[in-house]
Amino acid sequence: MCRRTTRQHDPGIYALTQLMPAVLRPACWALWAAANVLDDLADERDAKPAERAARVEAWARALQHDLAAGTSTDPVRHALVDAAERWCLDLSGLQSAMAGTRDDAHGLRFPDWAAWRAWCNEGLVPWVDQVRHLFEQAGAPMTLRLDRQADYERFIDGAQLTDILTDLSADLAQGHLLIPQEALDSFPGAESDLTRGHWSPAVAALTAKLTGLARQWVTRPAMTRGMHPGAVIVFDTAADLLRAQLDAIDAAGPTLLTRAPRPSAVARTRVLAPARLRSAMAWSLTPLTVPVRRPPAVAARGPSPAADDSGLQPPPPHPSGARPPQIAADRMPSHVAVIMDGNGRWAEERGLPRREGHSAGRRRRARDGLRRPGDRPAPPDPLHVLHRELETRPRGNHNDPERDPTRGRRGDHP
Repeated sequence: MCRRTTRQHDPGIYALTQLMPAVLRPACWALWAAANVLDDLADERDAKPAERAARVEAWARALQHDLAAGTSTDPVRHALVDAAERWCLDLSGLQSAMAGTRDDAHGLRFPDWAAWRAWCNEGLVPWVDQVRHLFEQAGAPMTLRLDRQADYERFIDGAQLTDILTDLSADLAQGHLLIPQEALDSFPGAESDLTRGHWSPAVAALTAKLTGLARQWVTRPAMTRGMHPGAVIVFDTAADLLRAQLDAIDAAGPTLLTRAPRPSAVARTRVLAPARLRSAMAWSLTPLTVPVRRPPAVAARGPSPAADDSGLQPPPPHPSGARPPQIAADRMPSHVAVIMDGNGRWAEERGLPRREGHSAGRRRRARDGLRRPGDRPAPPDPLHVLHRELETRPRGNHNDPERDPTRGRRGDHP
């Protein structure tokens, strides 16, 4: 179902998933279908804003319950739970995106580009980060250099702006105008003409300006340096498809306000045909890690407070097959010490300072250590992290300004 939904609703996204290893595609379809379901719930015309927001909230809470149970009766959530279990995805990172979708049901207005970009980062980046994590789990990392993070975020902005321009006619029909007021004010009369569905010189000038910005933002060749060749092909093809879509928007003229423009079949073939050949070659030379799905947990009878609030997950299976020890509640440790090694080398392999590896390793060890032992909640006491290099440093150099080891960007860990 998720595959069919993706293919019918967004052929461009479906074409990109075809450039990925076959083993990753079901998880990508599940992620896209879940995002699409939430968007549809927030945009339903047969309900008032408060009811639409409640439907989004109910779906998100049901997902938390299903994650705790390890299964779902809803086909999209079932696919998403399976992907999370199979690939050890931490879906708690999507909570802010789902909350943003819920708030979108009440309508959106952006005073300036800064507010618009904040909305993009909150609503879209977490979903893309899940796809990046999939590639990392399979052994073909989409790891971004820290100095390329701004390029990555700008690329996401360009993709979002392209989608907004593509769906302009549908959004206007629902009374939505997702273009920042700052951009509208630069072209007097454009806002009133758009709300009336009238194509004017001001609207044409605004559209040309926005397509130019989007084209500039999606052209970020330095962003993919250091990535696996297969991942580079996916990103580069996405940029090519977005530019083809922007060409179709420029060519649409007045029809942009009545229907969504699409690039021609010839334009799509010119992009996708060579990309398919290159991606097939890249993945044929890459041994991938394919995990075995963890057995589902005992079905939950009701919403789990831990799943709703903490974002904690059961521990992933150990390669040896060993199971977590069954520790009596009165013997649960209150302090945990972790000795880390290899984080500096991980950073050097990616061209980063060694301290970035130590910081990323600390965040990951904290997140891994805070998983539930069996079905019990993690102890609330402090987590102490000791690196063996600290033993040789003078006393007083052991303190770190980053006091909370669980904070930080997901995906920046070794």
